[in-house]
Amino acid sequence: MAETHLYTMIKVVRDEDLAEQIGNDIYFDLVDLDKVRSFRVKKQTSFNVFKNMVAREFGILAQFQRFWIWKKRVNGTYRPYRPLTYIEEAKSVGQLKELYEDDKLKLFLEVEHELDLCPIAPLYNGEDDILLFFKLHNPERKKLSYVGRLIVNCKDKPSDILARLNKLAGYDPNEEIELYEEIKFKPNVMCLPIKKESTFQESELENGDIICFQKAYAIDTRKYFHLSDVPSFLKMKAIDCQVSPFRSSDIESKDEESLEEKNKIIIAEERNVVKNTEAQQSKVDIETTYDEGTNKANTLKFVSKDLKEIDAMIDEDVIGAIDRVLSEGITLSLKSHHSVQKQEVSKLDPNFQEQLLMELRDIAFKEDLVEKFKQGLTPKVSFNTVMEKIEANVDMFSSHQLEQVGVVVNLVKNIARMFEQLKNLKKLQDLTKNSTDQNNEALKEARQNFLISKACLTDHQTQLKSLDIRIADIKAKLEKLQGDRAKMAEIQDQEKDKITSFNNEVKSIFHRLADDQIKLKSVEDKILEAQTELERHEKVYQIMRVMPPF
Repeated sequence: MAETHLYTMIKVVRDEDLAEQIGNDIYFDLVDLDKVRSFRVKKQTSFNVFKNMVAREFGILAQFQRFWIWKKRVNGTYRPYRPLTYIEEAKSVGQLKELYEDDKLKLFLEVEHELDLCPIAPLYNGEDDILLFFKLHNPERKKLSYVGRLIVNCKDKPSDILARLNKLAGYDPNEEIELYEEIKFKPNVMCLPIKKESTFQESELENGDIICFQKAYAIDTRKYFHLSDVPSFLKMKAIDCQVSPFRSSDIESKDEESLEEKNKIIIAEERNVVKNTEAQQSKVDIETTYDEGTNKANTLKFVSKDLKEIDAMIDEDVIGAIDRVLSEGITLSLKSHHSVQKQEVSKLDPNFQEQLLMELRDIAFKEDLVEKFKQGLTPKVSFNTVMEKIEANVDMFSSHQLEQVGVVVNLVKNIARMFEQLKNLKKLQDLTKNSTDQNNEALKEARQNFLISKACLTDHQTQLKSLDIRIADIKAKLEKLQGDRAKMAEIQDQEKDKITSFNNEVKSIFHRLADDQIKLKSVEDKILEAQTELERHEKVYQIMRVMPPF
C-alpha cells in the first residue's frame, strides 16, 4: 500500500497469550509473537493515545497499563527487559519504533489485579526489582504450563517467594518445590537448578528470565515418572520436535543451517543426577541374575518392594497418585507390574538396546524403500512402536545413538514425504494438462467469437460513417438556420429598443400630465381664494358707497 510507510505495526503480548501458548503451541521461551494481537497505528499517533486504543480493545483502562519492551538476547531467546518510561510514553509510536530499530514495535502488557480480579495500578518497580516469569512442570501429567509472573527484589532469595509460587501452582503453602532456570534451547537445551538460598542477583537472574518449578518428589517416587524433572522434560520435547523448538520469526537466525545440523538431536547429560538412585539401581543390577530360580525370587522381591513404595506414594500425595492413574488410564497394580516388567527387560536382556536399534534398522533399511517408492508401491513404514520403546528407555542410549536414531527416522520420513509430494505433483501435472487442453478449446472458441465480432464491427463502422455524413448535412442546415435566427434576433432586439424608447416617452408624457394636474389644482385653489377675497372687497365697497367715509 502507498501509505504503509505512514503506519507502525505494534504487537502486544498479554498474560493470556502466554497461558494459551505455553504447553500447547510452545514449550521453550515465552510466546510466539506471530500469534498475538497486532495494531496498525499511524506513526504520528501519541503513545498515550495508543494506550486508549488498547483500553478499548482489552477493556483495561490506560492508568492500569504498563508496557515492557522485548529484546533479543545473545543466546537467541526473546524476553521483556524493561518497562517504558514516562518520557518514552510521551513520544509518538513512530519515534519509539525508530528508537528500538525494529521492523515492529513489540510490547508486553503488564496488568495487575486485586483478589476480585479487578485491575489496579501497576506495582512499584524500583531499581533493584526484576520481572520473572514462571512455568509449572507436572511430571505426573507430563505437562508444562504458564502460571504467572512476579516482580521481586534482586537481593531477595527464591526461598522468600516459595509460598507465593505454591499459591500460583495451587499447592499447599509449605509444599517442597524445586526451581530451575530455563536459559536457552539452541543449540542445546540448557535448564539449570536454582539455589534457593542464593539471591536472585547471585544467580544472575534479570528481567524476563523464566523459572520452571515442580514438586520435590522423593527418590522412591521419582522412578514412577518417565520424565521426573524439568531438564529431562525439556530435552525430550526437543527430541519430539526434532530439535525444532519454537522460536519467533523475529528470532530466526539469518544464517542457513546445513541439512546435517538440522537433523541433529541434542541430548545433554542430566545435571541433577541423584546418586542414591544410581546406587540403588546398581544394587538391583547385582542382585538380578539370569538364573531362572534366582530371577523369580528377585522378581517377587522387586514387586513387593514396588507395592510398598506405591503405598508410600499414596500416603504422601493421594490426589497426585489418583490424578496420575486417571490420566494414564491404568490401575496402580498394573502400573506397578508394568514398571517391574520394564525394569526386568532392561536388566535381564543386555541386548535389549541393540534389539531396538536392529528393529529400527530393519524398518528403515531391510527393504529398499526408495526403490519401492520408485516402483509406485507404498510400503508401510511406522516407527511409532519402536520409538515408543526407545523413548521409554531413553536413558539406555547415548546422545550419539539418539542423534543417529533421529537422523534415520527423519530421513525416511522425508523420503516418504518427498515421494508423496512427487505423487501429488504428478496428479497436479495431469490436472494442469487437462486444464490446458480445456483452455485451448476455450481459446479456439474465443477466436471464432472474436472473428464474428470483428465482422460485426466492420458493418457497424460503415453504418457509423453513413450517419456521420447525414450529421454533417444536418449540421450545415443547422448553421444556416442559426444564421437566420441570429438576424431575427437582431431585428427583435431593435424592436425591443424602440418599444423601450416609446415606453420611456409615454412615461415622460405621463409625468408632464401629472405636473400639469398639480399646477391646475394649484391655480384653481388660487382662483377660489381670489374670488373669495374679491367678494369680501366688493361688500366693503358697497358699504362705503352707501356711506362714504368722507
